Amino acid sequence: MKVKYGLKNVHYAVATIDEINNTATYGPVKPWPGAVNLSLDPQGGTNIFRADNIDYWTGQSNTGYQGDLETALVPDDFRKDILGEVEDSNGVILENTGAKTKYFALLFQFEHDDKAARHVMYKCSATRPAVAGQTTEEEISPTTETTTITAGSIYNPVLDIDTSKARCYQGDSQYSTWFDAVYQPTAPATYVTVSFDTDGGTEIPDQSIVSGGKATKPADPTKTGYTFEGWYEDELFTTEFDFTEAITEDTTIYAKFEVE
Repeated sequence: MKVKYGLKNVHYAVATIDEINNTATYGPVKPWPGAVNLSLDPQGGTNIFRADNIDYWTGQSNTGYQGDLETALVPDDFRKDILGEVEDSNGVILENTGAKTKYFALLFQFEHDDKAARHVMYKCSATRPAVAGQTTEEEISPTTETTTITAGSIYNPVLDIDTSKARCYQGDSQYSTWFDAVYQPTAPATYVTVSFDTDGGTEIPDQSIVSGGKATKPADPTKTGYTFEGWYEDELFTTEFDFTEAITEDTTIYAKFEVE
């Protein structure tokens, strides 16, 4: 993520961290306008243990990301929500030197390819931006503010993994609502197999469907000397199979034939 372009749609959400379990809940997602550049280096690396004059053991460590977010201005909301600055009754923002900064989720989008990836980093911390300015010159160039971002990992109990970030692409179901709330992973899909017993008739391939989904009704099978009478739940043909019903376990569907 070090060199990216087309940065847009930067947002943040305050994170409340359960320090014991390293899990998080998140507040509302708020915009961070004026995105200029985001440059984040992965932290960690390859650890090599040498023995017998060879690379005896190699391990990878992933400790998140660190780098800079450059924007036109750091929003006052972010300064108050995350950096602990205080607004008085006159609307003046004061820097609270005793404030403890808060963790937050950082959401953003890159337009660097056709997929227009959208990202979220789950456990970020930020430094105070530097104070900078310049006197009026003949040619005016706008100044920006840069915040150093450290993105660590958070435990996800649904998937039982530690993760630092997630992303989605155009066409994914979550894409249009990505900035409505901090994305929370769902359990991996489980699949069931639907088999078709045609009793010597046309062979029909099994269907693998997501548990809770519906089987697709195949073309009617044929069998020499017989007429196809429909699909049934059981070998005795007592209950006709309903293809609009959800299937949650491996299922066999039976073809009923009558002699011509």
